[in-house]
Amino acid sequence: MNSQSFINRSGARGQTAAGAIRPAEAGPRVYSSRELFGQAQEITIEHGGQAYRLKITRQGKLILNK
Repeated sequence: MNSQSFINRSGARGQTAAGAIRPAEAGPRVYSSRELFGQAQEITIEHGGQAYRLKITRQGKLILNK
């Protein structure tokens, strides 16, 4: 498994497995949109048996649609 360095929200340095950035303090995992999207402008996320589309707009914002 690859690991990468990161600086968490509190400014502390750390390492994590490829993809997920975990702040030193307990909290939700943080993912880079670059990791999720790669070269795509849209991805599908399955949640509770439903498909959701997450898109990057031309202005660089994220939109989630059911």
